[in-house]
Amino acid sequence: MTGGRLLIAGGPDRDPVGLAAELIRSGRSCAPLAFHRVLSAELLVLPDCVIIALFDLPGPDPLPGLLAALDGLPVHAIFLADAGFLAPDDGIRVLRGLAADGLATVLDMLDERDALARQGAGHLAWKQAFFNGFPGIMAVCDVRRRVLFGNAALSRRAGADPAGLACYAALHGRGEPCPWCPADEVLAGRTVSMEIQSPLDGRYFSMTSAPLLLPGEGPLMLSLFADVTDRNMALSRLKALNRDLERRVAERTEVLTRQTAELAEANTRLLELDALKSGFLATVTHDLRTPLTSVMGFAKLTRREFCKEFMPFSEISDPLRRKGSRIADNLRIIENEGLRLTRLVNDFLDLSKIESGRLDWNDRHVDPAEVVRMAIEAVGGEYEQNERLALVVDIAGPLPPLHLDPDRLVQVLVNLLTNAARHTFEGEVTLVARALPRGRVELRVDDTGPGIEAGERERIFDKFYQAHQGDTQPGQRQGTGLGLAICKHIVERYGGAIRAEARAPHGTSFVVELPTASGRSQGGGPAPASARTTSESLLS
Repeated sequence: MTGGRLLIAGGPDRDPVGLAAELIRSGRSCAPLAFHRVLSAELLVLPDCVIIALFDLPGPDPLPGLLAALDGLPVHAIFLADAGFLAPDDGIRVLRGLAADGLATVLDMLDERDALARQGAGHLAWKQAFFNGFPGIMAVCDVRRRVLFGNAALSRRAGADPAGLACYAALHGRGEPCPWCPADEVLAGRTVSMEIQSPLDGRYFSMTSAPLLLPGEGPLMLSLFADVTDRNMALSRLKALNRDLERRVAERTEVLTRQTAELAEANTRLLELDALKSGFLATVTHDLRTPLTSVMGFAKLTRREFCKEFMPFSEISDPLRRKGSRIADNLRIIENEGLRLTRLVNDFLDLSKIESGRLDWNDRHVDPAEVVRMAIEAVGGEYEQNERLALVVDIAGPLPPLHLDPDRLVQVLVNLLTNAARHTFEGEVTLVARALPRGRVELRVDDTGPGIEAGERERIFDKFYQAHQGDTQPGQRQGTGLGLAICKHIVERYGGAIRAEARAPHGTSFVVELPTASGRSQGGGPAPASARTTSESLLS
């Protein structure tokens, strides 16, 4: 507020300085001020009240100009004048003959008035901000359900100023109270929240009604309405989508459950067939070994007796000598093919025993270098048949011991070396043995053959799978495709790994990694001093 404007005409206090001192003693800041300073706009900082002397002036000038200069300033302005001063008609309160103590009381009353006015203005500002900021409908009703106040949203819905209208008519276009109206509960002092659907347009509203108590007024009801139609429609659509999704999930779950059951049944059947197949192969191959051994034995015996007893008599005739040589060669072919067939039968038996868990494993601590030499001796004859192929052995030692069945590791190396010899027509095959960090040993067979395509390097370890290498045609392939599968079973049985890698510019590397004896039990250990380092070309 702007403070009081008081004219003390004919009062006992004619000294502005003394009057200011009296008011200061009453607890307020006060100072005398010459009126020409007010008119010259020299005012900078003002106290709570200023005292301006207008003695010996008839009036009303310069009072109107002073009031205009002080307009809007939060200060009490006290003008002192003679009893005959002519005061203006408005803008100032005239107090004739008032002394200092009475003036202090008047100022206190003005301060209280200004405080109440400021409080009222603040409440009004809160009310206007709330009414203008609330996006929904707001209505204040009395006990007769008559609207005392409504915001702009209510006016738009009612189509006119809602003041004096029944709330049910302004809000819903009804001619009687709504059956859900919470007026009785709210006027009893309770706050009620609910969701309603208006019969006027079918829209949904979230409604909250609370008692409103104002000084000097009877009990009132404040109601706030938020339109939730769009939200409800979105929720309805979401629920419909959820129901449809649940239905689809249920249908898909049923299909998947049925397919899972079918797959489980098929898998069980396949396992049974695989077991029957393995048993059949084991039985057949086992039964083949006895007659095969007899065939090979008699073929070898026949060739030896034929060469010893009959070949000397063939020297008398060239046709007879040629025929005898052809018979001896045929007997040798029978022996070689019998040996190849024996290896195939042994592969079948080994794989069957490994898969069924019936294979005997004679595990013990072995020197990898000794196993390498055993494997080299086993394949020596096959490499001697090809004068353009060299077998190179590189043992980077000393090598830590392995704990495994040495015969099975020899079987792995023989398989890898034999495969390399079959597919490398010239060049060299290198067998490398070296220790790796973290308690592992690497055995690597490198060849200079045509190589294996990248897409087949994983599949070659599957049973019965044979890769297409270079110009090799299916009709030229040897074996059953079981050798690498057996190698994989043996290596993985000891916690190792086997893989095929490409070599530049051509060729393939088969890499076997196995944990050392100490690595399997303790995670690492020193290498023995017994192993030696060799690097030599054998059987070239």
